[in-house]
Amino acid sequence: MLVCHCKVVYDRDITQQMSRGARDPFDIADACGAGTVCGGCVPAICQLLGEPATADTLPLPLPVRVAS
Repeated sequence: MLVCHCKVVYDRDITQQMSRGARDPFDIADACGAGTVCGGCVPAICQLLGEPATADTLPLPLPVRVAS
């Protein structure tokens, strides 16, 4: 199932990142960019991760961590 239309990220891509250690939507954003453009897919990402997503807890779209 296509989760992120903006970055063309499928549910299998997200579960693959979870198996590699991604534990929250920010890890997913860093790994594949999902959730970083319009933010519309963030609730679906959170559902795959098994955590709640609310506008109060997550900025939309998600920021990508910048390595220093």
